[in-house]
Amino acid sequence: MPPTHDEQQIFARKGASLTSFPEEALAVVPLKVLDLSTNDIPTIPPGIFPKLPGLQVCDLSRNKLASLPDDIGALQSLQRLSVAHNKLSSLPDSLCQITTLVWLNIKSNSIQHLRGNIRLWGRLQVLNASNNNLEILPADVGWLPLKELRVSGNPNLRIPQTVLKHGFKAIISYLQVVCEQHRLVERHLSRFTHPDTGADDADAEPDFDSSSSAAKGLSVEQRISEAANTGILDFKGCASSDALDAAHQDLHAVYVADVRSSRCTELDTNILSFENLVILNASFNQISWIADGIVPGSLGVLNASFNKLKELPSSLGSSPVLQQMYLANNQLSDLPESFASLPIVDLFLSENEFTRIPRALLGMGQLAKLSMACCKLQELSEELGNINSLRFLDVSFNELQDLPESLSKLTSLNALNISFNPLQTFPKVIPSLTALLELNLDFTNVSDLPPDIGKLRHLEGLQVEGNQFEEPLRSLYRANPLLLVQVHNTALTSLDLSGIGLTCFPTQLARLTGLSALNLSRNKIPSFPPELGLLTNIRHLSVKENPLVPPFRQIAEAHGSRSIIDYLDCKGSKLDLSNCELQELPEQVLAHGTHLQQLKLANNKLMDLPPSFSTLEALNTLVLDYNALQAVPEVVLKLPKLSILMASCNQITALPVGIGACSNLQAIVLQSNSITELPSSISNLVDLKALGLASNNIQGPLPEFLGSCTALRLLDISSNQIMSLPTSMGSLQKLKTLKACDNQLSTIPQQFRDLRNLQELYLEGNPFKLQGPGHESHAFNASSSSAVRKVLDVLLPGAPSPSPATEPLAAQEQQPQQEQQQQQQQQPNSPQSSQQGPSPLPSISPHESVGREDRDAQHLVAQIGRLSISNEKPPSAQITPKESIVTAESAEGEAAKRRLQEQASKDRAQDKWLFLQKHADTIAQDPLRPKAASGWDNVPLTDIPRLLAAISNPPPPPPTNNNAGAQKRPQTMQRFRRVVDQSNMAVRLLGRVGSELGQQQQQQQ
Repeated sequence: MPPTHDEQQIFARKGASLTSFPEEALAVVPLKVLDLSTNDIPTIPPGIFPKLPGLQVCDLSRNKLASLPDDIGALQSLQRLSVAHNKLSSLPDSLCQITTLVWLNIKSNSIQHLRGNIRLWGRLQVLNASNNNLEILPADVGWLPLKELRVSGNPNLRIPQTVLKHGFKAIISYLQVVCEQHRLVERHLSRFTHPDTGADDADAEPDFDSSSSAAKGLSVEQRISEAANTGILDFKGCASSDALDAAHQDLHAVYVADVRSSRCTELDTNILSFENLVILNASFNQISWIADGIVPGSLGVLNASFNKLKELPSSLGSSPVLQQMYLANNQLSDLPESFASLPIVDLFLSENEFTRIPRALLGMGQLAKLSMACCKLQELSEELGNINSLRFLDVSFNELQDLPESLSKLTSLNALNISFNPLQTFPKVIPSLTALLELNLDFTNVSDLPPDIGKLRHLEGLQVEGNQFEEPLRSLYRANPLLLVQVHNTALTSLDLSGIGLTCFPTQLARLTGLSALNLSRNKIPSFPPELGLLTNIRHLSVKENPLVPPFRQIAEAHGSRSIIDYLDCKGSKLDLSNCELQELPEQVLAHGTHLQQLKLANNKLMDLPPSFSTLEALNTLVLDYNALQAVPEVVLKLPKLSILMASCNQITALPVGIGACSNLQAIVLQSNSITELPSSISNLVDLKALGLASNNIQGPLPEFLGSCTALRLLDISSNQIMSLPTSMGSLQKLKTLKACDNQLSTIPQQFRDLRNLQELYLEGNPFKLQGPGHESHAFNASSSSAVRKVLDVLLPGAPSPSPATEPLAAQEQQPQQEQQQQQQQQPNSPQSSQQGPSPLPSISPHESVGREDRDAQHLVAQIGRLSISNEKPPSAQITPKESIVTAESAEGEAAKRRLQEQASKDRAQDKWLFLQKHADTIAQDPLRPKAASGWDNVPLTDIPRLLAAISNPPPPPPTNNNAGAQKRPQTMQRFRRVVDQSNMAVRLLGRVGSELGQQQQQQQ
């Protein structure tokens, strides 16, 4: 809809039978809307439009206009223009200078060509060119931000029906790819005719109209005279039989002949018999016949595109140096068999009537570039794979449903375009084409990509527009089409997928087991599948700024992003889910099955464990400290390999009666609970090495059956209400540490003298009744073997205690202080009293001479110390900036928050390198990229045809301003600048042909 305007800014005389432009319209200032439709105005006088600088809407439809003034380009505010239903045969070039145009209607005229720099219409969204006499639609139309394009009713329009039937997007793709190839070919063959054309004109649209010949105004005699001096025959737009006869008689040294747009109906012997003819450009004519029996001995380039050829002469197949043939947009259905022997490098057969690959084509052993787009191919020949020199293949807009497996032999193929074919599924052969740089699969009904696409590691451009991909492939393609390949590239070691709108984790990454760094930050991922757990080699993972749901959010906050992989790694032997605010066990834990050996669930809100927990048959260590347990879960007793059970700081009132059935238990730590007694079944735990029951409510005497646990090395019963210790403890010959502080002990059994291996004894805080002065203030704590003997001598008066069996007597007086220092070093974070939570159980001095069992016990005690939650601190390197801020707010206040934010900034800078590697070396490895401009000037003339083949690469859109609302174009051919640079190089090569052959001609004369 047109914009609304004030009535004082509108001048409307619709249907007023006007025969001339009304001068009173100029009196409206500022005039923004001009409606003169449905009148009889034959012309707009010059000078009118410059007086309307603010005009935004202009409707001149349904008049009798035969032309528009050149000064229409002065309407620099114009947004909507309609000149429909007039008598226009052309549009002025200055119309392209109106860069503000959004809507243009030129329907129902007699316009034959759209000329000028159309790319300046960078805001044009609607173009209606229907019902005209258009023959060619410029390629630049494909690069406009159009949302609507109408070209129906142009009977002479040279766009194949196979394109038109697919609609708007197909026409745009055809213009961007196929027509862009035509433009490049025409532009550079035109440079042969005019080698002095400057590089500034390299991007200009070629003139297909005979009236716009570069030699316009020259007579036939003048053209022939000029050709005699230059060797370049420019008959563009003026050729006739008589003219060609004259040229043939006088010009035997012509090496370039340009007869484009000259209404020729045939190529007879007058042209083909030029003995030095190297380049023949005869496109955009009505040629239906090429003379047979003539063998052009010097012909290297033949352009007969956009004619009416139905067949080609077999004699042309004997040309010894014919390397480039452009035969697009004809009516060909086959090639002569003699063509198989041609040294063809470039062959363009697009927009013809081929239903199969010509047999002659399969014998062209030097063929590098082949275009058969917009034909009627239903399959490709298996023998096409034998042309191992092929580098470019365009078979778009056909009826192909698959590609033959034999194409895997095309090891040099760099570009493949199979867009707008009903493929349905991704061709299996494509991943084997590892040399591909560009791949176009637009509108092929492909809905998924195979994992093997990751083998296309050199790919620079990928198009899969118009295919129904599901997430996350849709988000990956929208962010960067090449990400579809990277997520399958098993050679990658780092990958940045940050900020691309992912709503789920790409499970395709599961095969990238070599990844060491993965950035998934700033997306919309709520959770992660088990596939992430397969990437165990990742050392740096970022999931910041994602809306994570429990338990992923808590795991990342408590232990860092990397810990999510441990959580999902079903084959991992260790899992730490402490400090995750869990109220129930996540199901993913059970997926670890028989692999999980150590599980830490400390500092959560668990009240029980599910019955399915028993499936963790390999679990040997379970930490349940700081939860809401009121009893040891019964399912724990069903773990056959459980050796360490820690459940301190809960609300447990009793040990389960059946705990004695856990025959593999070696350590039980249930400190800071409400346990009042021990079950008799504990006497069955003959391998129990450590028992921690500090800070409970055990009352009365400790039961005698405790003496049956003869493997005990460590016993901690501090902070209870124990009245006495059993005499059976004398049987605990392996006991090394006893902690019984803060109880109600008044004495200890005489059998303690038999504990020859006891090295640590803590008895302070008990009401011992001692005889003799000086003992009232005795601390009754001993941290060495010799000190233990002294304490026992005080508490058990009588005969002195025997010397320890495993300690040299000379070292007894030297070790107390050394052992105490060593223990402090081994447990720097252990609390000083049982009132500060469960105290870590002490380790054993490494200076002792111990046996194998003692070494195992020493390792066990040390392991328990490491498992204690008081020693747990998440690695600082794993704390992300966001996680650090949360911790600061809850624990250390504003000052700590500032410190952590500063550290986060440093961490972010250190991690940046991991996610910014963009494979810059691919540009340097491009085989078609000119390595040095000066090197092209020394290329031998014999190599020029091969180098010119580079211009047939389909280019991407030229760089334009990203105007607001501009439609996003498909990711078509990412190497436009490189191709343009190569084209300019080719122009210089073409110029050398003229100069060097001219010098040779002068020398012959």
